[in-house]
Amino acid sequence: MSFNTDESTVSLRMAGYMSYGPTTDGIPSHVLRNGETYDVPQSEAEWLLSADLAELV
Repeated sequence: MSFNTDESTVSLRMAGYMSYGPTTDGIPSHVLRNGETYDVPQSEAEWLLSADLAELV
C-alpha cells in the first residue's frame, strides 16, 4: 500500500480494520487488515496507535 506523502513511515501491525480513499462500487481503494503489518506515514501511525487500531512492530 502506498500513501500520497513524503512523510517518514512507521511499521505497524494492525489490531483492527481500516479502509481509506475513494471507493468504486463501495470498495475502498486502500484497506489495512487486522493482523497484517504495514509501513504507514508517521502522522497516520500516531492516529492508529491512539485509537488502539494498531501496535508498533
